[in-house]
Amino acid sequence: MIDLHCHILPGVDDGSASEEESCMMARMAADSGVCALAATPHCNVPGQFENLAGPALLERFAALERLLRREEIPLRLYTGMEVFMTESVPALLEQGRLLTLGASRYLLVEFGFDESPAFAFGMLEQLLRRDVVPVVAHPERYHFIQGSEGTLLKWVELGCALQINKGSLAGKFGRRAAHTARWCLGEGCVHLIASDAHSPYRRTPRMEEAWEQAAVFDSPAIADFLLRDNPRRILDDLPIRPVMAEF
Repeated sequence: MIDLHCHILPGVDDGSASEEESCMMARMAADSGVCALAATPHCNVPGQFENLAGPALLERFAALERLLRREEIPLRLYTGMEVFMTESVPALLEQGRLLTLGASRYLLVEFGFDESPAFAFGMLEQLLRRDVVPVVAHPERYHFIQGSEGTLLKWVELGCALQINKGSLAGKFGRRAAHTARWCLGEGCVHLIASDAHSPYRRTPRMEEAWEQAAVFDSPAIADFLLRDNPRRILDDLPIRPVMAEF
């Protein structure tokens, strides 16, 4: 499996707090069947986490990669970030301050939970006009989506990709997030499932449970599609499609 949303980079956000925790997370992911993982620190979060691309951040990725090799953890690490969407994002993109997933055309993005639907749609359009494909992180958790799930179909038609969290399927973010995540699976408008892991203790990077949940809800083939096939195509910078376009 491949996990494209994980806060495993130590000491940069509210994820891993140390190299020791990062190693624990990496071993946990590998033991659960994950062979590749994108480190996606929070980026551009006003007043909290900047984490814009530059020599200092890139060295943190390189240091983590060296650590995983030294510890002989069989997990391939890719660069990325979870970009909080503000009006500054298009300019940051043009300045080369944002890291796409594995240097592909795919950019992992998130919105405020109570964001304006019009603002979200407009920002997604701006990225697509720049030949960047937004991978919208955990749309099932946004309050402005819950109860208005049809908005997600419009985002998919626009050309965006949707990533739901494994914890949402398990009900760990509340009933509304669980309902919306299962709605996404039922409608087939989801492209991939990721851990959005933050530590080895809670919201962990273990992914076998996500595969099992998707397999039980739909089928093993769809679980493979969401946790292996589409994530691999993203890293290979190839087009991806939602479940409904494939099954």
